[in-house]
Amino acid sequence: MAQSPRVEIAQEIHDGIAQDLVALGYQLDLVLAAPLTPAVIRNDVRTIRFRVSDLIEKVRGEIYDLRKQAEFDTQLREAVFAISPTIEIEAEEVELTDSDRHLLLRVIPELLRNAHLHSGASQIHLQLLSGEDGVMVKVTDNGRGGAIPTSGRYGLLGSIERVKDHGASIEIDSRKEGTTITITL
Repeated sequence: MAQSPRVEIAQEIHDGIAQDLVALGYQLDLVLAAPLTPAVIRNDVRTIRFRVSDLIEKVRGEIYDLRKQAEFDTQLREAVFAISPTIEIEAEEVELTDSDRHLLLRVIPELLRNAHLHSGASQIHLQLLSGEDGVMVKVTDNGRGGAIPTSGRYGLLGSIERVKDHGASIEIDSRKEGTTITITL
């Protein structure tokens, strides 16, 4: 299986810039440890060493973020495909926290399963978009509507509760010609 572009970029940053910064840090350590390095120079080199250490941490954070987003994309696509390979996915690159990713990996499959199993839809569309109000998730189907929390059925209710507990909003527009559920983070 081919690597995602995000993972490839993370690998290049790790093997290139990150390693170069670590090597630079080691060279600065050698200058600091040299007995003939004057105190004035030692103070300046120590300041530079701290800046290099900060840069290394920033680069590592970027690598982590790139890999986490790639992992989320893969997990989401696998979850969608497991429900039905005919579900259309339109996913923009969006900024998500770990908490956002966790929420969406729980709620999106539940909403898609409901549409697939209960709506009679011939088309289901998932959109992950970045908008003025934040990140938006839209699940749209052309089924018979009727997507409302029902006594004894907890999938949709649980999804609504999870979204609201997260501090996000969820809107359900369910009519005879289909349903659109929009989550805004």
